[in-house]
Amino acid sequence: MKNSLLIVAALLLFAVAASAQVSSPFSLYVGGAVSLPQSPESFSESFKTGFHGSVGLGYKLMPSLQLVGKVEYHRFAVDFGNTVLAAENISGGHNNVLMYGADARYGLNVPAFPLKPFLLGGVGFARLSATEFDGSSELVASLNDEQTESQTKFYFNVGGGIELSSGPLFGLFAQARYVSVATDGESSSFIPITLGLKFF
Repeated sequence: MKNSLLIVAALLLFAVAASAQVSSPFSLYVGGAVSLPQSPESFSESFKTGFHGSVGLGYKLMPSLQLVGKVEYHRFAVDFGNTVLAAENISGGHNNVLMYGADARYGLNVPAFPLKPFLLGGVGFARLSATEFDGSSELVASLNDEQTESQTKFYFNVGGGIELSSGPLFGLFAQARYVSVATDGESSSFIPITLGLKFF
């Protein structure tokens, strides 16, 4: 069984190398890091810096322009240290954001420069949900009653970054974006800072 898996892995690596040699129009992006809450105030002051992971598949429309379909997940934990709940031994209540959409990614040509800057912008839908609070406090039941139900909202994002080619098969990239989700009342925003790998 182990030998079979090694053979399959070797064949996959060979196929990836062969596809790279023929200059595939597709690119695979995998990344993640931190997400910084921005607005509204109830979001930025009540939640800690979150984390996220993302995966995207890009298709080259022009030499400097790609369309990237993507899925990403963000999680924000409640900052109990900034609330009256800190002494109540309550946990949970995380905010979760599952996003799926598409970005236009435009590379800026800078001759004889190892880092390739790029701009991006896109739209999609965000699935918002929250985990229940846990603890022995009498406040837990009322906190859970006040949690909003899961909902799907429109979002847009804009940003930019840099890309560094590390080899024929992959490169490194870093990017920052401003994300705005059209939540009820006031839109919610956060800034994801992403480090990742680009394949092909």
